[in-house]
Amino acid sequence: MTDVGVIITNRDRSDPLDACLASLSAQTEPPAWVVLSDLSSCGRHRSALTTLAAGYQISYLRIEHPGEWNKSLAFNTALRQMPAVACVIQLDADAIVHPELLRMTAAVLATADAFCCAPRFAPPEFTAWTTPGDIAQYERMMTQCGPVNQWAVGVFMAAPMSWLVHERGMDESYTGWGHEDTELWLRACRSLRCRKDVTGAMVLHQPHPRQHDAAAGGQNRGRLMQRIADPGHQVNPSGWGRGRITHRVLRPGIRTGNGEAR
Repeated sequence: MTDVGVIITNRDRSDPLDACLASLSAQTEPPAWVVLSDLSSCGRHRSALTTLAAGYQISYLRIEHPGEWNKSLAFNTALRQMPAVACVIQLDADAIVHPELLRMTAAVLATADAFCCAPRFAPPEFTAWTTPGDIAQYERMMTQCGPVNQWAVGVFMAAPMSWLVHERGMDESYTGWGHEDTELWLRACRSLRCRKDVTGAMVLHQPHPRQHDAAAGGQNRGRLMQRIADPGHQVNPSGWGRGRITHRVLRPGIRTGNGEAR
């Protein structure tokens, strides 16, 4: 078992999560814990998220937040709730990861501090594997996808837990969709030994409808440009990770394909 934790944030995006969790459960070196941080999903999505968390035996946090989507708040609140590990992975709910990714991550972090993987994006007609963990099926999925997007750093990002806590997590002023993970990666690159995998072989991004406020010129792009111009800006000066938790279930590991928690 690798000394890593995985945080998956979500609001009303339960559809791709089963494939994501299945790929985590098939890792040759499973994580110490996985937490699904649910920021006020509603209706069928809330029910689906709690069912998936129970089925895979992962941790689940329900955070009530009536405002805009705030990935940073969901991530930070989960970070403050979970047991200490050497490294925390930010994983998007629509990712499918290679069965050897966590083993590879552990190897990379032997000589680096932080690591991210640029993904390949799957088309709308994408067909996922039927046997998670099967390398041949993973490679067939990869042939369906487009070229690697080397600028997408937030689909899979690993950083030291101690550094994340010291940095006060992701910047919670980023509301709506986009750029908060890029800002975190830029901070990591300024102070840590960082590595990026740009082969596109380790992470696939499942198709989903585009968010209405995720355009490149959205409100968070301006915030990112300000942060680049002022790298000394204090992150979350009024506090961080204080989401209002209304449902909390903490569990170690993740259930594997044979039904055991690891």
